[in-house]
Amino acid sequence: MMNTAETSVKEDVSAATQAAPARGGLSATEVRRRLWHMSPGLLPFLLWVIPHPDPGSIDFLIVLTLISVGIGTAVYRHYARIRRNDLDSDRIGAVFGYMIPVVVLLVVCRYDAELGLTTLAILAFGDGSATLGGLLIGGPKLPWNRRKSWSGLLSFLVLGTTVATVVYWGESNNRAAENVGATWLLSFLCAGGATLAAAIAESIPTRVNDNVRVGLAASITLVMLHTTLVRHLLF
Repeated sequence: MMNTAETSVKEDVSAATQAAPARGGLSATEVRRRLWHMSPGLLPFLLWVIPHPDPGSIDFLIVLTLISVGIGTAVYRHYARIRRNDLDSDRIGAVFGYMIPVVVLLVVCRYDAELGLTTLAILAFGDGSATLGGLLIGGPKLPWNRRKSWSGLLSFLVLGTTVATVVYWGESNNRAAENVGATWLLSFLCAGGATLAAAIAESIPTRVNDNVRVGLAASITLVMLHTTLVRHLLF
């Protein structure tokens, strides 16, 4: 009985320690978690200043895939440092839910790299900002999920749509691309629609990891919108 009680106390102390607020109402663990979550989203912007071959090239595909796998491996190995508490053990869902949709789109849609990179932006900045908005702003909860807030959902939509639109437009208009670049309006419609689907998926009360839901919703919706809007209106 004493061992059980001591274990319970240790778990409570550990969770409380990791949840201790840092600046801006965020715990030190949450700050590290947001940095790990959002930093991969900078990759598409680096490609603007780093010359890279046509999106359909094998070299380009290999480099992006290796970078994605490298980031996923690093997060998997250091997951203990960014989990919210000792009961948070879903590292497989967190890592592979984030990485797989991006890598699959880069491989399958080789000549439309903006699809994989835009999905990455939605995962990084949309999903990442939902947590920041919910924790820093707070406010009324969603009627269908009392663990989520309207501020988090709106943060997801605003920042996610903005960054995803820029990423989609930027890679679509890559100077080495073979296809005609998308306009800002088409970029907004594709990226905004995918972000909306991802935000709704993130807000659904379920035990499935957020990254899995967001990645699937964003990638599937983006491919559908890209196929129906860009392909039909530009070609």
